Amino acid sequence: MARRLLMTIAALGLAACSQNEVGKKVITEQCIAEGETVEVCECFARSSDEKLDKELFDIVVLGAQGEDGETEKMMEELSPPQKARFTTVVREVIAICGAEDYLAGS
Repeated sequence: MARRLLMTIAALGLAACSQNEVGKKVITEQCIAEGETVEVCECFARSSDEKLDKELFDIVVLGAQGEDGETEKMMEELSPPQKARFTTVVREVIAICGAEDYLAGS
């Protein structure tokens, strides 16, 4: 029984990792498609994944997918502290990755 529980927990952990891998790929590919360098785009995706919780990371992924209406709706549903955290982290990621020019063109 304990072994089955451990396997289930491990499987769920792997599923969560693979979901973020897909999200990072979406962010990276869209960023590159919009003319930014591979290095900046990979940094932006990786740093977003590392610094944002799942809910906030998913908002970035939706934005990269061009789901502006859904992205806006999700942003409106965030609490004021979540919105502040999102803004702070995104600014930090932009600075770390040198993505100011990429996001200025969005």
